[in-house]
Amino acid sequence: MSDSVRPGTNVMPTVPNSARIWNYAQGGQDNYQVDRELGDVMMGDFPEIKTAAMESRAFQERVADHVVREYGIRQLLDLGTGIPTGSGTHGRAQKVAPESRVVYVDNDPVVLNHASALRSSPEGKIHYFQQDFRDVEAVLEGVSTTLNLDEPVALLVLSTLGHFPPAEAADLVAKYTSRFASGSYLAVCDTIETPGVLRMQEHYVQADPEGAYLARTPEQIADCARGLTLLPPGLRPLPELVLPAGTTAPAGAEDCVQWGFLAVKP
Repeated sequence: MSDSVRPGTNVMPTVPNSARIWNYAQGGQDNYQVDRELGDVMMGDFPEIKTAAMESRAFQERVADHVVREYGIRQLLDLGTGIPTGSGTHGRAQKVAPESRVVYVDNDPVVLNHASALRSSPEGKIHYFQQDFRDVEAVLEGVSTTLNLDEPVALLVLSTLGHFPPAEAADLVAKYTSRFASGSYLAVCDTIETPGVLRMQEHYVQADPEGAYLARTPEQIADCARGLTLLPPGLRPLPELVLPAGTTAPAGAEDCVQWGFLAVKP
């Protein structure tokens, strides 16, 4: 496999694709029959994955709203964005502050096909940068035309690190956060290992050994926050995080297999 190609980035309609399967689990239409077939098998063994996919998208929207509304962030960098939607990072950020600037980074051609249709508010800016985000220097150079890296940035790395070994994933996130200004924020979420998740994962590995998405332990997710300060309530199931003021997590939130955190760089 070439170093310039990240697993799970095929556009072939006969091979499952990670972004398209996630899109299908979220109720989207941007997927092929092969993605739906594998998705049905995975969700048949573990129906909770559909809830996890929906919670991941909801967390993305809440984080974008929260860091802009509560912390005054006006720059957001979304790595491994997957197939974007109008209500995603830029939609929520620019709804609160139209001048917000948002950069999406992914090297999946499937994502590129959809990202080209994104539209920014007149006051702000959206940019899609096609690049393997393992190449930190290339990414930072590419996004610097849109983002001022001397000012705080909110970095979102959501449901995408499972394509890499855990230690490599944590090191990769640290390379980014080490280059950002104090007062920057990091949001990470991923699927934790449970017996049901591991059964579902077996189907994925059989269908696409190189592109399969692998679950994490909570400790491996938390390792991505090294050098940062976790904000309350810390590493938790997604339905418990960045909730609107006056609301509480719904019943059963602790059963969600997508866990994450929001952290700040001191």
